[in-house]
Amino acid sequence: MRVLIASGVRHARDYVPLLRSLPGIEVIGCADTEGSPYAADTAALAEAAGLPLLGLEAGVAGCDIALVCSEPERHADLAVAALEAGRHVLVDKPAATNSHDAQRLWEAADRSAGLLSAVHRLHSPQLERARRTVDSGAIGLPLAVDVEWLAAGGLDGSTVERPELVCDPALSGGGELVNFGWYPVLAIRHLTGLEVEEVVAFSSAAPHAPLFGGPHGAYGVEDAAVLSLRLQNGVVATVTVARVPAGTGPGPVSSSIRVLGSHGHVLADEDAPLVTVRGAAGGSSSRQVGGPAGQTALRRLFTEFCDDIRYGRTPLVTAADIHAAVAVVEAGQASALGGGTPVAPATRLPSGGTGG
Repeated sequence: MRVLIASGVRHARDYVPLLRSLPGIEVIGCADTEGSPYAADTAALAEAAGLPLLGLEAGVAGCDIALVCSEPERHADLAVAALEAGRHVLVDKPAATNSHDAQRLWEAADRSAGLLSAVHRLHSPQLERARRTVDSGAIGLPLAVDVEWLAAGGLDGSTVERPELVCDPALSGGGELVNFGWYPVLAIRHLTGLEVEEVVAFSSAAPHAPLFGGPHGAYGVEDAAVLSLRLQNGVVATVTVARVPAGTGPGPVSSSIRVLGSHGHVLADEDAPLVTVRGAAGGSSSRQVGGPAGQTALRRLFTEFCDDIRYGRTPLVTAADIHAAVAVVEAGQASALGGGTPVAPATRLPSGGTGG
């Protein structure tokens, strides 16, 4: 599979060596649009990785998969262009920054011969084990989910090249809720199979000061947010996302997911890494599962997407999943702005509509 890096910003520098380590994948080059504010980043990545620097149109024409790694506000534009050229597309997280762009992606995917998916963490060993536990009925019916997602600093350049790529709404679409809310919302959808009907959220965005300082305050965006979700069938969930001075684990991101069921619960701790299952009768078991969640999940994501293409399978994360996750994050932004007002996530409009 020939992979093109469509704009070499954010995580592209980490994806290139990982892609090159996988059998059956060739990274053919880096490309960007004329006038891109980050054309220099794409050129620098191409030089550092020893890859050709291509024009976007030529690069898309010569690839099987376009991996879109621009600043988030351009994700949808680049992905739609590649889909319209008939290419398969993987979009870095978040795949879109608002439901209108998520709908554009969905409509482009419906028209395209190519498959669309996005970067996610659903292939982490801990989350996969939790999903099997839920599906087995070991904890009964899922009734509540609690997810915590914390980033350990990183705006000094160690994990994010420049703070504005996360904090400037003109580039990022928002703060940490947009940046990281994508992951826990997708996890909740994956574990329960239920749609979110209502969101209540509070955040540290303006007019509030950021909880942990840093550049978020200068841009008026949150460094922390808490969401309460009402799902179908009366199921509830909470999501906490934040960028904190120090994480709770050894890596740059710390995450845990707990599913409370009618007859027990399962906890997936991606830092330990550990999965714990407890039953109502008092029995419990804990088992170390897998290694670093991020690298394992990405390796599986890339290889599984290639197999989806080869065998005509539906990707684990589809255009519908992308739209649903983006709409929940967007509703969280609106709720927090309204001081915790309940907001229903946007649904897909008839083709040509302008929602969001």
